[in-house]
Amino acid sequence: MKKRGVFSIFFIPCKRAVSPWISWVLLVAFAVILSAFMYNFMVSYTKDTTQDIKKTVYNTDECRSVSFNIVSACFSASTQVLNITLENTNYARIDSMAFRLYDGRIPLHTNNTGIPMNPNRVKEIILDTGVASVTRVEVIPSIEKEGMDIICSDRKAEAEVVPC
Repeated sequence: MKKRGVFSIFFIPCKRAVSPWISWVLLVAFAVILSAFMYNFMVSYTKDTTQDIKKTVYNTDECRSVSFNIVSACFSASTQVLNITLENTNYARIDSMAFRLYDGRIPLHTNNTGIPMNPNRVKEIILDTGVASVTRVEVIPSIEKEGMDIICSDRKAEAEVVPC
């Protein structure tokens, strides 16, 4: 007669039948967890890509209606103030502008302002630069559409700065 151990009454007689079930449960759980991670990744990737496409489309479509030029730009070295007169020559409202200041070919400073400019208007802007010399200025417009700031870098205006 075969001798049985003390714990043999607690185990299932067929030990092979349990391990395939456990492996299937673990495999299905792993697949469910992996699919949940992939779902979250794809949803966030799709949202980000959609926002990028919107910005690109708005950048090309909305920026076509932006047109402005620099009428005059003069710099006072003693007060370090730049006086710029801008003219919005189209029917789109410009919500803000970025000013890039140069001394020759060396970029000195970029000043982002929240200065809006209505269509078909002329506006004089006074910037306190904090630099000793400015020879050229670039103005880059940006507009707001559906909560996004669209920078119209292809519609920038630039001019040589004269002393005041």
